[in-house]
Amino acid sequence: MIDNSNLTVMVAGGAGFVGSAIIRELLKLNAKVVCFDNYLHGIPENVEGLDNVEVVQGDALNQLEIIDAITRCDVKYIINCIGDTYVPTAYKWPRRFFDINLTACLNILEACKICDVKRMLYVSSTEVYGITEEETLDEYVSLKPVNTYAVSKLAADRLCYTYCIEHDVPVVTARIFNCYGPRESEPYIIPEIIHQLNKGNVLRLGNIKAERDFTYVHDTARALIKVLFSNMENGDVVNVGSNTSFSVEWLANQIADIMNVKDLKIEVDTDRLRACDIDRFRCDNTKLKSITDWQPEIDMIEGLKMTVDWFYKNDCKWSWESFVKNSNILK
Repeated sequence: MIDNSNLTVMVAGGAGFVGSAIIRELLKLNAKVVCFDNYLHGIPENVEGLDNVEVVQGDALNQLEIIDAITRCDVKYIINCIGDTYVPTAYKWPRRFFDINLTACLNILEACKICDVKRMLYVSSTEVYGITEEETLDEYVSLKPVNTYAVSKLAADRLCYTYCIEHDVPVVTARIFNCYGPRESEPYIIPEIIHQLNKGNVLRLGNIKAERDFTYVHDTARALIKVLFSNMENGDVVNVGSNTSFSVEWLANQIADIMNVKDLKIEVDTDRLRACDIDRFRCDNTKLKSITDWQPEIDMIEGLKMTVDWFYKNDCKWSWESFVKNSNILK
C-alpha cells in the first residue's frame, strides 16, 4: 500500500458519494489527491475543507479538460468513479447514461494513454451480471444486464479490457456491489428509507423482498484503493462486496428501530417496481481477498447507525432531495 506524499491520485467523480469516501481514505495514506468533478451528482460540500486535495471542476466529456488536469497536477494514478448510477433515471434519459458512463470512460482511457498514467481503476457495477441463478456472484458468472444503466456500465467495463489489450493502457476494473453511508448522492434504498422515516412511520417501497449485498462506503473505498495498488494483472476484473445480503424489508425494520420509529407500516408502491427486477445480488469476494488483505471493518447495524447519525448531523437532508421529489426503485 502507499505511504508517499509525492504520489498524486486523481479521483474522477470525487465529489460524489463513493468518490468522496475514496478521497478521505487516500488522505489517510498521505497521498496527494486531485478531485475531478462536474457536479452533476456530486456536490462541492463533499470535498470542502480537506487538506492536500486539489479540486478541479471539469467535464470528462471534454477530453482536453481531463488531459490538462492530469498534466498540470502530475497525476500518476486514476480512480474513475464517474457515472450516472440511479437505475430509474436511465429509463428517462438513456442517451445521457451512455454519454456519461461510456464516452467519459473512453476519454479517460485515452487520456491515460496520452499522459502515460501508471494505472487506472474503473469502478464498474454488479448490475452487469443481471439475472442469474447463482447464489453468489464471482467474476466468472455470465454477464446478462437487464437495464439500460447496466448495459452502459458493461460497455465501459469491456472497453477497459479492450483498451488494455489493444493499446496497452494499464487499467483494472472493480465491480462494486451496493454500498451505503454518509453523503449519498442518489435516492438509493437506504437513504430513501431514512428520508421517509424522518417524516413518519409509513414507508412506500417497491420490491421489499429483493436482497442486495451492502458494504459501508468507506470499506468499499479502502477495497478499491487496495485493488488499484495491488499486483492484479492489468485488464483483469474483481468483485468488491461483503459476501452478505439483506432484504429491503429487513433494512426497513432495522432502520426504523435505529430511528425509534414506532408502529412501522410498509406499503408496496407498484410505481416503484422495476420493469425487470433482480431477486438477489450477493458477492463472492474470494478473488478480492486473494489479491489484497481487505476485510470490511463496519458491520451492517453499526454502519446503519453511523449513516443515520450523519443524516441527523447534516440537517436531516440528503443532497439529492433538491433534485428528486419522488423515489425509490431499489438500486
